[in-house]
This record gives sequence, C-alpha cells and structure tokens, in this order.
Amino acid sequence: MGDHNGITGKEIMNSEPLRQRILDYVMDRQCRAGGFCFYKLEEPNGLDTYCALSLLSLLDVSFNDEKTVAYLQNMQNADGSYDSIFAAFYSLKSLLLLDKESKQDPWPYILKHIRYDRVDADRMPAEITSVFKRMIFLVDLYVTYKRTRDERIENNLQDFVLHFHNKDQGFGHHQSTLGETSKALVLLSLLDYPVQELHTTDFIRQCETSACGFTDIPDTSLSYLEYIHAGVLAAFITDYRIRYQDECVSFIRHCQNRTGGFSRVMHGGIATLEDTFHAAHALKLLSVL
Repeated sequence: MGDHNGITGKEIMNSEPLRQRILDYVMDRQCRAGGFCFYKLEEPNGLDTYCALSLLSLLDVSFNDEKTVAYLQNMQNADGSYDSIFAAFYSLKSLLLLDKESKQDPWPYILKHIRYDRVDADRMPAEITSVFKRMIFLVDLYVTYKRTRDERIENNLQDFVLHFHNKDQGFGHHQSTLGETSKALVLLSLLDYPVQELHTTDFIRQCETSACGFTDIPDTSLSYLEYIHAGVLAAFITDYRIRYQDECVSFIRHCQNRTGGFSRVMHGGIATLEDTFHAAHALKLLSVL
C-alpha cells in the first residue's frame, strides 16, 4: 500500500496508550458467564464476542476463558447446524481465535449453504443494503474449512461477485459504493481471483476526499468509520497508495470516546465493539497500531 511517511512521530509515540485504552475497553465488556456484550449487560452475543476476540488478537493479547469457549460451542445445534450463517461465522471464527474446535464438524453445514445460497438482487428486501454481507461470511468459512478445492463452486462464486462489477470499476447493486467494493475485493481475494486485473483502484481513488480520507460514494463528503475502514482495506488488498492517509488516521482517532472504544462518528456517538474493531483493524493496516 505504499510507504507510511504520512504518519507523524506523535501518532507512533501514542500507539501504546491507544492500545491500552482499547484493551481496557474490550475487557470491561466481558460477560461473567462467557462471551462479550458492548453495552455491558450479561447478554453476550456472537458479533460482540467475535469482535472482542479479534481485537485481542490484533493487540497480541492472549485470552483463555472456558466459559467463553462453552458459550461459542453452544451456538451450534445438536445436528451440527447453526441458527444462521452469521451465527456460524461468529462461533467458528471465534473458536479458531481461541485455538478451540466446535463440538461437531461444521463442514456439512457450510458445504450445504455454499452450494445453494445466492442473493437474487432483483428481489432483495428494501432493508438489505449489501448483496455481499451474507456471502462474505459464508465464503470465509468455506475457505477456512474446505477439504478439497471445488473449482465449479469457486468459479460460480467468482461469477456471482463479478456480476456486480460496474463500469466505474467499483462494485454494487445499481450503484457502486466503497463498502460493497471492499467486500467484493475481500471475497475475490479469498477465492484467489487476480483482483489487480479489475482496475478497482480507479474507483477507490474516486472515493478519496481530503476532508476525512474516504467517503462511500464518489463526489460526496459524508463519512463514517466503516467507510474509512472499507477504504483502507480496499487499498491494502489492491496495494493502492492512499493519498489522504493522515486524514484517515485523524478521523479514526477522533472517533474514540472516553470509554476507550470507538463510535462510527467523530466527537460523539456510542462506542461499540464492532466499530472499535473497524478502527483498530484500519489503524493496524496503516501501521499506526
């Protein structure tokens, strides 16, 4: 992604206090019965637990808690299935972060869905904003657990993603967005597709703004933390040199609130474990964390 000369010495010097504040935020949201909950009640959920464990991994902090292992293992049903692909992802990927296994082999469940699950973009409910959100979880699990390569399955998955590649070189249903483009690049990378051939950097460049680093749609200025994360991740995958790296770092740092966690907006908002993961992951890719 190019050099990191835009990072100031002050930002590098502040990395340790930043790391400690994030760590304190995460550990303050651990549930006594296992798992994590961003609003600090005894109501653990898969998303918060996965984000918390991912943050600990980013910070190189070891974590061992049998109650959390049991919570994650119990997300799997007796027949080896899960209530949703999302539940499967949060459970299985979290267990991997803890170097633990599920109670039953998840491969039959994953293979069943990877073969048959598709999104009909023309029949998407209005509330669904991403054609890739479900697929990115499923493909990640498929790549993680696959026994043998199935070129037919993988070619079909590549074709599904490429169907949403637009003339502006971005990805999206009807309109390209940075968020969808980032997800598409992750998906194609997981499937070993040569993303450099897609010229996606043309679209990434259109989404850059000197005001905050990145925005979701070209020629707009509104930004949220997830847009910055999407831009940084897309740039990392494509080896694109970010023009406004200092602005990205500044935006992210101003999303951190007094709890040590991050919200999706600067100077306000409620911090969540998901937004904190977006922030920390972006800073890690920018070599600031």
